[in-house]
Amino acid sequence: MNTYTPTWFELFMATLDPVQTRQETDFLARQLPQPNFYRVLDLCCGTGRHARALARRGYAVTGLDRDAAAVQEARAGAGANCHFLLGDMRDLADVPGDFDAVVILWQSFGYFDDATNAAVLREIHLKLRPGGRLILDVYHREAFERHQGRRTFERGGMQITEHKRMEGRRLHVDLEYGEGAGDSFDWRLYTPDELNALAGVGDFTPLLACTGFDEAQPASPGAPRMQLVFCRGA
Repeated sequence: MNTYTPTWFELFMATLDPVQTRQETDFLARQLPQPNFYRVLDLCCGTGRHARALARRGYAVTGLDRDAAAVQEARAGAGANCHFLLGDMRDLADVPGDFDAVVILWQSFGYFDDATNAAVLREIHLKLRPGGRLILDVYHREAFERHQGRRTFERGGMQITEHKRMEGRRLHVDLEYGEGAGDSFDWRLYTPDELNALAGVGDFTPLLACTGFDEAQPASPGAPRMQLVFCRGA
């Protein structure tokens, strides 16, 4: 579960429209105005799509991921003000320094049970300076409770079968690529109120909950992804 195969990266990461990355990075830059928010930790950074884009905007970015192949690819494309570490978001003690902001994007929060997810927030709290910001880009639980089932679609010239199902508050997604290949993912999904309560345990104050990387669109069950911004207390 939650191990991304090379096929997934080829189908879902390599085919992303650069316009999407720019839209998402525009949002991050608005929520993390320089110079107050300069040092950024990108957790579960994958191949470094957002980290590199932020570095090009003048941020000093550290990316961390547990996938050695993804980190190797990220390092190969890294430029100035951007470096990448191999590690686990549950243990940030070996990440040097502290940060003005931490970002966790594209449903990379919620892999674990509630206690461990809360522990991840406490790890983040220790790496953020007082007043630093945490940005989460995650799935809205109620949206996926309304939209479950199986569908077949094409991406990157390959036919993919996707099966989404909720079991309690966890979303299970199975992707079939044909000839026995596929990926399986499992996350604990939250509503905005649930995330606000969970983050509050770690001394985070909610600042924003929106969708579409657009501050003018409130998070709602009608949209599958939502972006939440939190501020670390003193």
